[in-house]
Amino acid sequence: MQTDKVIDHIVDWLKTYATNAKMDGFVIGISGGIDSALTSTLCAKTGLRLLCVEMPIHQAPSQVTRAKEHIEQLKRRFPNVTNVEINLTETFETLKGAMPRVPESEQLNLSLANT
Repeated sequence: MQTDKVIDHIVDWLKTYATNAKMDGFVIGISGGIDSALTSTLCAKTGLRLLCVEMPIHQAPSQVTRAKEHIEQLKRRFPNVTNVEINLTETFETLKGAMPRVPESEQLNLSLANT
């Protein structure tokens, strides 16, 4: 695979898409996982503004650390990257409290968090 060519193609596509949509940048939620890391890196490479948003909800410290480390390395490499953190734990708990009572499960929490 010609990795550099693939990366350049995706970055060019993102930049063209944003320009045609009359956007001046991107907003990416950073979770500490590979999907958001890859997406945010490709968006940063466009040179357009990139706002990285970290929105932890009862996240494991290792996930929060990975997200913060990724954002910081992006900011060191790309001057177009900024970030904001919004802890959604309290909001999540409020949502859970407003929902009909059902047995607690890991799948239910994941579904609610994605909501």
